[in-house]
Amino acid sequence: MIKLVAIDIDGTLVNEEKIMSEKVKATLQKAMKQGTKIVLCTGRPITGILPYVEELGMEKEEDFVISQNGAVITRTDTREIIEEWPMELAGIKEWYELSKKFKPLFLVMNEEDFNLIVEPEEDVELEPALIAEGKIISMAVDVKTFEQLDSRYVKAVFFGEPNDLDELEAGIPEAMRENYSVVRSQVYLLEIAAKGIDKGTALKQLAQDLGFEREEVMAIGDGNNDYEMIEAAGLGVVMANGTERLKSIADELTLSNIEDGVAHAIEKFVLN
Repeated sequence: MIKLVAIDIDGTLVNEEKIMSEKVKATLQKAMKQGTKIVLCTGRPITGILPYVEELGMEKEEDFVISQNGAVITRTDTREIIEEWPMELAGIKEWYELSKKFKPLFLVMNEEDFNLIVEPEEDVELEPALIAEGKIISMAVDVKTFEQLDSRYVKAVFFGEPNDLDELEAGIPEAMRENYSVVRSQVYLLEIAAKGIDKGTALKQLAQDLGFEREEVMAIGDGNNDYEMIEAAGLGVVMANGTERLKSIADELTLSNIEDGVAHAIEKFVLN
């Protein structure tokens, strides 16, 4: 019996307009009413998750979300961070130095800040696409130098054109890949976290904290940053619009995010 369902947001829970359909909403609320725990598990920061938390009514005691690709677990009723896995500042510097050799922008994030890192005295005008990305996650982009950073960041992000990110990804030294979690979450985003930190790590930790066995956990996703989450669940469900890499490890496939695929999966595998 499935008791916990972890659900990605972009490309999974919501459609291309970032809207959760009424069918998906009603189906998830029905699952919650029967006692199933729903956990939103996303690369977004908490600010980009809360609108869906509020819409679903997921603000009761022991409701949780997993943010920043698994680097943070937050209790939604109190906004208390119960688990957090930050990056070392020295690691951020290593990636920043690499970024200077390539075109994509280099940013760092925590649950309060979304910072574009620039050289001292560098005159920067924020790109419209980056401003739009900040609006999606309800975070304004701030500009800082590396010297202005502290050690509170949980994720580094490369933002740019797909071809430029392809070049960057190919140029990452193998040693750096081995020492960090590296994932191409979108064609325009490459994300870096501390070694071993991903959605799967966080999901396993939360399930353990709540006393759920792997067989009682289902995960639904569509992107490459959902890979470890799908592996961690007893039942891994991949959207029809999911990547081929993710589909290769799916236990089940569901409909696409514009066909209420989440609702279809919940109806099939969770509702009594």
